Amino acid sequence: MTAVEITPAATPTLRQAVRRLRFPAIVAVVVVVLALIGLFTAGGVNAGTPFGPDNPAPAGAQALRSVLEQQGVAVTRVSRLADVPAGTETLLVDDADGLVPAAGWRALLPRAPRLVVVHPGVVALGVVLPAAREAGRPDGTTASAGCSDPIAQRAGSMDLTGVSQSLRVIGGAATTCYTDTSGGGGQLVSGTTQGTHVVLLADGTAFENAHVAEDGNAAVALNALGAHRRLVWYRPDPLDPSIGGRITLQQLTPAWVTPLVLLLFASGLAAALWRGRRLGPLVVERLPVIVRSRETVEGRARLYQRTGARLRAADALRIGTIGRLAPTLGLSRLATVDEVATAAAGALGRPREEIRGLLLEAEPRSDADLVRLSDDLVRLEAAVTAAVRPDAPRSAPQNGTSR
Repeated sequence: MTAVEITPAATPTLRQAVRRLRFPAIVAVVVVVLALIGLFTAGGVNAGTPFGPDNPAPAGAQALRSVLEQQGVAVTRVSRLADVPAGTETLLVDDADGLVPAAGWRALLPRAPRLVVVHPGVVALGVVLPAAREAGRPDGTTASAGCSDPIAQRAGSMDLTGVSQSLRVIGGAATTCYTDTSGGGGQLVSGTTQGTHVVLLADGTAFENAHVAEDGNAAVALNALGAHRRLVWYRPDPLDPSIGGRITLQQLTPAWVTPLVLLLFASGLAAALWRGRRLGPLVVERLPVIVRSRETVEGRARLYQRTGARLRAADALRIGTIGRLAPTLGLSRLATVDEVATAAAGALGRPREEIRGLLLEAEPRSDADLVRLSDDLVRLEAAVTAAVRPDAPRSAPQNGTSR
């Protein structure tokens, strides 16, 4: 054995370990914080719902609801068609997404003596007030009442900043207020359908938190919604089966499941970063001994003998013999067994099938057969070498040893 120098493995210092773990630690902290935010905010009020009575954002309607409640109006919010009570004094329907079908509007019409519709679509107009039509964007930023409706007379002018929709009446007994100067589209249309007083607010933008305090916007909304002491605020739920929605797995899952899954995922990620950290760079060490090829061959032979793998040992001997015969016969090292057998048979003048059986087909049944096969391969290689190169030494290398 030959002793060589061994490179010692350097243990990283505390500063190096902290520097390597800095980025994974930051990532883990961010993931945990996001998971906690989701945990504490899940299941709460959706403050992002446009024109939502509980939304304090600029596009919400929390200010309008607060003013209504200050005026003594009890506001009840519902999201399912079946939950809209019959006999409601004033019913507000906000169907900006056009989810309620015609059958749903026909069911809503008789449930309240006063029906206020915000953002009415084509389907809603065709049922609740067939004489009304969509008229597009108004051409000004303010509009005066311009009608005899008491709601508009008491409110005065409206601010139309951000408003993108208006309504017009064609051949029907309905009143249009706050019309623009050129197109004739109005922001408030009132009429009666099947005994229900219908009030249409073309665009809810004027009554959102960001614009409700402008000009007479608040007064228009209060007069339209505060005529009675009880107001039901209905915004359709897309998953409501009554309007064609489908109940999903997310809806059936309790609210605490999603935050828990996020927390478990964050914990698993943090644990993976913690357990998968590197303690230091890999150190390449030279082996202190040199293992000779003969020892490796003998060790492999003992393994073959212990497991009785005679065929595998025979294949190893034949592969070595074929690899040496091919260049001796002037063939490529990639030559097939048949090509080597044919060339060897031609050089020795022996039957090709005999040599092919020795190089490929012979299967040792016992240790004695394996030894006999090894000897035959040695003699074959020596004979081919003598026939091809007569001036070469008469001794052939032993199978399984280095040359």
